[in-house]
Amino acid sequence: MTGPSPLGNTSLGNTSPVWRRAWHPVLHDFELTGDRGPVQVLVAGEPWVVARLDGRLAAFADQCPHRLAPLSAGSVTSSSADGSARLACGYHGWQYDAAGRCDLIPSLGRSGEISKRARLRSAHGVTEAYGLIWLAPQAPLSPLPAFPEWDAPGMTGARSRTVRTSASAGQLVDNFLDAAHFPFVHAASFGVADDGPLAAGDVSASAAGWQVTGVFDTPYRDGGVVVSHRVIKTAGVSGSAHVRLELPGVTIALLLACQPEDDGATRAFKLITRSDIGRDAARLAAFVEEEDQILAEDLAILGRYRSGLLPLDPRAEVHTRADRLSLAWRKLMASALLPWLLEGRGAVA
Repeated sequence: MTGPSPLGNTSLGNTSPVWRRAWHPVLHDFELTGDRGPVQVLVAGEPWVVARLDGRLAAFADQCPHRLAPLSAGSVTSSSADGSARLACGYHGWQYDAAGRCDLIPSLGRSGEISKRARLRSAHGVTEAYGLIWLAPQAPLSPLPAFPEWDAPGMTGARSRTVRTSASAGQLVDNFLDAAHFPFVHAASFGVADDGPLAAGDVSASAAGWQVTGVFDTPYRDGGVVVSHRVIKTAGVSGSAHVRLELPGVTIALLLACQPEDDGATRAFKLITRSDIGRDAARLAAFVEEEDQILAEDLAILGRYRSGLLPLDPRAEVHTRADRLSLAWRKLMASALLPWLLEGRGAVA
């Protein structure tokens, strides 16, 4: 007789604490050019402020320790002492350097003593990759999502339309890893209506790398021609997933990168590459339009869910062998969430 699942009714939502230990896309690089900012971004319900200080990215909890005012209401200014960039609070003008140290309180003047507590809480990491700015609140369990095709020779890359949706980051990644919905959700784009039974494919999980990978073959309708293609999908402890589609003579690779802003709001970035476009602007535009449509098709069904919670207990739903990759990723996320469960802080916020 099988006992109850240790996960109980655990679900993954946008404010689940597991997101604190993950890399998240928060901005396009063009949204923060030069010494610009500050800009507020939300990750798992927590506000962060991102700015460029002397060309260097900096990210802090969006709260000045003085009166707890949002630093994103302030500005980037120059220090009167050495001319280097400072993040200045818009309420009382306190200035912070790139390390988060306060070195000027205007009401005290240059000679005033500054409390050691006048320091900002830094994000564990903030970096740029693939034209996006990424933020990790705490030490991430998985590395920054890999997208080797983005700048690979022979590949042409573009940004699909960035959208904000009520579907959660967990639901979006879970859907991205699934293949059994292709003939139905994507019947108008690439899905093949008479697709046969989906083989389970090969699914592997690496506990050391906190990642899962699935490999399988499905039909694909590309430009009106139906071909068999190999699909390789990878996801870690994050709201991002990578897929490589290997068609006869053509390679397509995508990175879906989701920012779990708060309950009810996810910003979805989608980066796309293809090997047979070159400098053909018309074909690139058509490729972007098709990928925009594919994401819209996914959101049309995901947006109908009444809740953004993704069940992590496998008993919450009825599954088949075609769900192996999605279930492997859910198990990975459940393992990452387990420390918070054991500490009694709740499974989902």
